[in-house]
Amino acid sequence: MRIVKATFLVLASIAAANVGLAASGTDPDKDPQMEKLLWDARHLIDAKNLAAAIPKCDTIINAYKAYYGSRKEKIYCGRSGTETLGALLKAAADRENAIALSPTWADAYYIKAYALQDLHRLSEAKATLQLALKLSPFNSQYLAELGEIYSLEKNWSKAMKAFTEAEDNAKLGPEDTQRDELGRARRGQGYVLVELGRLDEAEKKYQQCLAANPNDMKAKAELGYVREQKAKRKAR
Repeated sequence: MRIVKATFLVLASIAAANVGLAASGTDPDKDPQMEKLLWDARHLIDAKNLAAAIPKCDTIINAYKAYYGSRKEKIYCGRSGTETLGALLKAAADRENAIALSPTWADAYYIKAYALQDLHRLSEAKATLQLALKLSPFNSQYLAELGEIYSLEKNWSKAMKAFTEAEDNAKLGPEDTQRDELGRARRGQGYVLVELGRLDEAEKKYQQCLAANPNDMKAKAELGYVREQKAKRKAR
């Protein structure tokens, strides 16, 4: 554990130094206006004003691209020290120079993708979400959202892969999001398994959800549905 912590501190120091060498101009990662725009976009989505949220996200995205777009280093965004560490260690293993930023840039892509998905612009949503994942490859929330898009496309193999990766990476996120993101990833897998007719496996996955969070009402409802379907099969 001490070795991992020490490695993170070294990499974080290198990242901070690299950020300081960035091109001239206002660094959007240190500009509070970017966070405000992101907050505004979230509120617009909550208010179902999806189209108005997209330009807010684009303003953030364009500011980051203008400032960091010419950098030769690999750029990562992370919500937690563990998530960021995973990305930086991956870069080190790949012999790539990398810098770490706040989650704002990646979140702008994610929120834009969410709005595009609700507007039924799935191909654009998927492409935008993949840009978010390029910046935050271990983000469970983004992976689960990608799984949702693949599910809408009925691409069950890719949906299952995305939800499984979301489950595997849920523990890397902020502590206050881990349980919810783990539940979402497992419910996503359960949904795919139901669609594939693999009801026994789906039942086990929903049971996993409830073992981790007995108050997961969505998993409880889905588990009830799966058991109804199994009973109907037996009755045939």
